Amino acid sequence: MRKICAVVVAVVVGALSLSGAGSAVAEPQLPRIVTYTENVGTVGDHDYCRGAFNVGMVAPKGTRGVVRVTLKSFGFTGNGIGWKRNPKCRFLVGLNVSGTRTIGQEIFFPVAFGPRAGEKVVRDVRPGSGPGAVGVGTYAINNPVRVQLSYGTAYYTMVP
Repeated sequence: MRKICAVVVAVVVGALSLSGAGSAVAEPQLPRIVTYTENVGTVGDHDYCRGAFNVGMVAPKGTRGVVRVTLKSFGFTGNGIGWKRNPKCRFLVGLNVSGTRTIGQEIFFPVAFGPRAGEKVVRDVRPGSGPGAVGVGTYAINNPVRVQLSYGTAYYTMVP
């Protein structure tokens, strides 16, 4: 009898987790499947600037259907006099968000990372509760055409 109750409880909890039911609780990171890597290498807008950043995803406490995407720099570098004068590597980050609330929503925002590791940029996206996907890539800034600068990455997750 106890085994049957344990199996029933496990099935109910699993079904509620898949449907997005329950309260949103802050977690260190959302459980996810990453297609390529959690680190994205890219180039920037001047003096051969280049570097990499890490992409993290958490569920903010007390909000349902929201994913907080954090880009954390490993430090960027460049060459020449222009880099010494302005040590900020600028590029455009593009997020492609899909979930129960939105399909293929594109969010673009400029980012500027310097030589110091640990700089962060945070954005909240709203894919809705349940299964969701977030793609991250970088693009050229100040260009009328979206020229891709990195291979990017994609995450598939369950949003509380």
